[in-house]
Amino acid sequence: MISITDKASFFNAGSNTIICDNPDSVEFIDSSININGEGNIVVIEDGAKMKGCVLKINGDNSLLYLSKSKHWYYLDATVNNNTAVYFGKNCYFNGRMTVVTSERQNVFVGKDGLFSYGICIRTADPHLVYDCNTKQRLNHSASVLIGDHVWLGQAVMLLKGTQIGSGSIIGAGAVCAGKKVHSNTSFAGNPARLIRENVFFTNKCVHSWTEDVSNENETADTDEWVYSQDKNTVILTDIDNALKACKTANEKLNYIQNSLPKGKNRFYIAPQQKQKKGLFGKSKKD
Repeated sequence: MISITDKASFFNAGSNTIICDNPDSVEFIDSSININGEGNIVVIEDGAKMKGCVLKINGDNSLLYLSKSKHWYYLDATVNNNTAVYFGKNCYFNGRMTVVTSERQNVFVGKDGLFSYGICIRTADPHLVYDCNTKQRLNHSASVLIGDHVWLGQAVMLLKGTQIGSGSIIGAGAVCAGKKVHSNTSFAGNPARLIRENVFFTNKCVHSWTEDVSNENETADTDEWVYSQDKNTVILTDIDNALKACKTANEKLNYIQNSLPKGKNRFYIAPQQKQKKGLFGKSKKD
């Protein structure tokens, strides 16, 4: 077991690697990195800020990647064998987030996320459930994939197989399991369901606003956070599959550093086509 509680120990990770080019630019306050395994990589980009983080890797060949952020990471992450956890640049954590990866499934989060208190992300249940008659497993694990500029409200739970497109909102207390949330929508409830389409949110915070400031913000004439399909748009599961095809943490890191798409609309998810009834009651796509 490797236990690291200060920046001076970043380079004493045994058969694992902690990549931090400029530790002087990193904040690492009341935080720890614990690794029980080999061939794992933790990347802490220059300028990353961590406070009260508990980062654990159990197993081999996993990657934990924390991008530069002007905000604090408040993160409790358990990265189990041969998985990847990635956070893009400048995500905002208003409180502790718990992340657990299991059974070779990944958690991928784009840039500029807005995350409230008490959020939990898990890729497995993790105990197995079987059908009484067929004896077949019912609850297979699956990755959780999140685009850019996504707002997760207080106490949100994102469970196995959830995908969230850029620009979307998951309301407080919502539970998403296997949901595919298309871009610029709001979902809420348990289980989460569509509340409204064609919405966007800004990074402004209303807590201390006067009445005048509230009135000034009754409209926001911008398309900065409205997403659409373009040539840079990729399917989030393609990123997940590429990471799963990597056999080592070094391969995962090379993919993250060299193959992630760029552009505003890279993680756009289009609305699913609605089903409507055709002749004889059969459903057909629009």
